[in-house]
Amino acid sequence: MLFLAFAPVLLREVRTTNPGRVDALGVVLSAVGILLVVYSVESAAAEGFSSTQAVTGVVGLAILVWFVRRQFRLEYPLLDLRLFKDHVFTVAILTGLLSLVAWAAAGYLTGIYLQSVLGYSVPAAALLVLPGAAVLTAACIGASGVVERIGMRSALIASHFFMGVGLLLLLLTTTEHGVAAFIASSVVTGVGYGFSFSLVADTAVAAVPAERAGSAASIAEMSNELGNALGISLLGSLAALCFRLGGPDAADTLNETLDTPGLSAANIAEAEDAFLTGLHVAVGVASLLCLALGVLALRWVPKEQKEGSAETEAVAAMQ
Repeated sequence: MLFLAFAPVLLREVRTTNPGRVDALGVVLSAVGILLVVYSVESAAAEGFSSTQAVTGVVGLAILVWFVRRQFRLEYPLLDLRLFKDHVFTVAILTGLLSLVAWAAAGYLTGIYLQSVLGYSVPAAALLVLPGAAVLTAACIGASGVVERIGMRSALIASHFFMGVGLLLLLLTTTEHGVAAFIASSVVTGVGYGFSFSLVADTAVAAVPAERAGSAASIAEMSNELGNALGISLLGSLAALCFRLGGPDAADTLNETLDTPGLSAANIAEAEDAFLTGLHVAVGVASLLCLALGVLALRWVPKEQKEGSAETEAVAAMQ
């Protein structure tokens, strides 16, 4: 309530002279295309390939291609893809997308791991999440101070390597032990997530002209929301595929399998091993993507010039 009361007075607003109209058809195309593709992927992971699943995926991809090509032709596109010509902006948006992909998938899968594999209750599992949550919160709050010390580029790059290395720690989990590895992973990745959540919007907006700040900020926000959904749907589907291929074939998920009447101890162990394999594969892929983006950021994000360096270079050139 305080925010709503004071924001209109205290926050500076940036307006464009001609915002244009909302691309209603683009809204429909993007939503339908994403839904059809995600449905196709999840169906393939849970039930295997089929003609209906394949056709659904192809139609979804075709709709997304139509959406993208249409955006380039519009004067006021729903998604201004021309902004992605700037490498810094592209890295920022990919960071926002990928950090939420990793965060959502890891959070979803480790929650099941703690409760259904290690046997912790919901409150106990929630308590185990608190150290990582505290570090993430502190990293969000302290990100601006870190930027002042090491620069935006270094902080952004560091976020990728914290996330990538932290996710790799989850590969140390087993069906019997894993709490220490989980807490260590959540603490290390919490630093990366915190930096990422704080820096993405600022980096994206700073990389574009002032009149495109609104578009840049909205794309940054969209990358977070899309990453949150894709993390669970795509990496979750990858984990589900591993479970389907390696599990006892009693049910589609670990919880359903464990609830199957008359399940033997060997089948329970097989189901837990299959789920853990899926968890390791999913977080391994997420880690590799984070590390790869960190390397890309090293190449694409230019080093900040120290204050006064431009003037020094100009004087040296004149001399």
